[in-house]
Amino acid sequence: MEDTRIVCGARCCWWDSIDKVGSTPATGGATLPACPHCGGVLYEYPNEAEWWASVDRYEQCSGTVGYRGLMEWLRGRCVRDLAAALKAYETATGRTVIPGNRCAR
Repeated sequence: MEDTRIVCGARCCWWDSIDKVGSTPATGGATLPACPHCGGVLYEYPNEAEWWASVDRYEQCSGTVGYRGLMEWLRGRCVRDLAAALKAYETATGRTVIPGNRCAR
């Protein structure tokens, strides 16, 4: 059975399927799943449908125009934070994400 989990960086903007994860040393000689680029720890989603549902909920809730396009472009790319991701996305694609502010934080 195929593992369909999606993982995303807790400290970076990387995300991809679970088979793309790297690892980072942990105490006692064990390793932890991590961003394959920066070694940051990860959050996990049960499958790609749940991942995209969370992206779409955020875009709708916040009023951020173009957020899903940004996330589609980010797949497999490690960028240190959202501000850097927005800049890289605009440079690479010529598209701009318009931030919203409707979500309670």
